[in-house]
Amino acid sequence: MSSSLEGAKTLLAVAALAASLAIATGCNSTPTVPVPPPEFCGLTPPNADGIVVASCEAGQTARNIALVFNDEQGRGVMQETEADGTFSVEIAAAVGDPIIFQIMYDDRLSAEVYLEVPAE
Repeated sequence: MSSSLEGAKTLLAVAALAASLAIATGCNSTPTVPVPPPEFCGLTPPNADGIVVASCEAGQTARNIALVFNDEQGRGVMQETEADGTFSVEIAAAVGDPIIFQIMYDDRLSAEVYLEVPAE
């Protein structure tokens, strides 16, 4: 009987340890809040040098990193947003090029916003 009692105690100890690990893991995992995408974005037509101004107005993006990428040409620009969330960058682009806007906060990225470079 003593060996079955020892086996039961061992099983209880293992179950208690597993339960406490599950609880501890659940309590320590911090939920990640999604980074909001840039808001109210726009593009100017390209100037004579093929430069477009990409900008977004104030939103929930303050003091994050703005990423603007020309998917057609494979080039992009990174810039810190202003205190009110605005940003404006220059990027080489042609009419019709797809431009991707995204916000980075720490190691998380927002959803992408796609705009096409307008003609004049």
